[in-house]
Amino acid sequence: MTSLDVFVAGQEYGVKQVQVSPMVLFNVLDHYLRRAAGSTRVIGTLLGKVTGENSVEVVSSFPVPHSESGGEVGVDVVYHKSMFELQKSVEPGEEVVGWYATGDAPDANSVLIHEFYGQTCANPVHLLIDAELFTDMTKLKCFISTAYKIDAQDLRSEFRTVPVHVQTTKADKTGLEALYRRTVEPLSDSERVEKEVSREENEIENLEASLEALLELLKSIGTQVDSVISGEVEGDAKVGRYLTESLAGVPTIDVELFEKAYGDSMRDLLMVVYLAKLTKTQLNIAERMLSFDLKL
Repeated sequence: MTSLDVFVAGQEYGVKQVQVSPMVLFNVLDHYLRRAAGSTRVIGTLLGKVTGENSVEVVSSFPVPHSESGGEVGVDVVYHKSMFELQKSVEPGEEVVGWYATGDAPDANSVLIHEFYGQTCANPVHLLIDAELFTDMTKLKCFISTAYKIDAQDLRSEFRTVPVHVQTTKADKTGLEALYRRTVEPLSDSERVEKEVSREENEIENLEASLEALLELLKSIGTQVDSVISGEVEGDAKVGRYLTESLAGVPTIDVELFEKAYGDSMRDLLMVVYLAKLTKTQLNIAERMLSFDLKL
């Protein structure tokens, strides 16, 4: 690997892996698509936290305006600080853990940008995303700065790769599956509206399936609790506390009030379906009338 001088203050970093949320990747790609005319790449700040066992978890990001001209790089420091303060007001637990850029490999300008983030956090990580599909697929690379020393004197540092993984939650997987279905099943506007209306009409069936799945989970939990009470299975205090907190978070609602609220919600849903179909019919009639006038 080609060595790059990063900054003299670079310290040996014991990061073993980096975990990235899918939302960060979407933010970076969206930033790249909205880049200014003439820009070859975009950069931004990575937010997250350093977890145990030398692992960095990246959960969010925000873009940072910058300019590159020859061997000079300009980063909007004021914008970076303002965005970070706003982010801290929303998520106080998130800290700057590094920066991202689009491209295939670090260059000389990456050294200067990394130096800036080295002043922002102790040991920044550099996430590199192939947004231009140089290799026919979106690839992730992550780099850290490792220092070379003689005794206590720092000589130079270099970029070294560390393993990077995309960490997805159940909610992330559900959203990604929905996006994937949209890409493999391209629909026209009229077909999409018709499918959305049909989906709303099947809301009752979807709710019934969800309740049946929830009932199965409750039965499984009930069986496990009965086994612990009877002494067949040794209880787990952590699981017990989790169940207690989960049950305590469920609001106590009167059955009649719940039925009334559910009925009102279903009436609203049926009204939306009716209005959607009525709008679709009106659009079809208007389109036919316009086509008839053009023929005359």
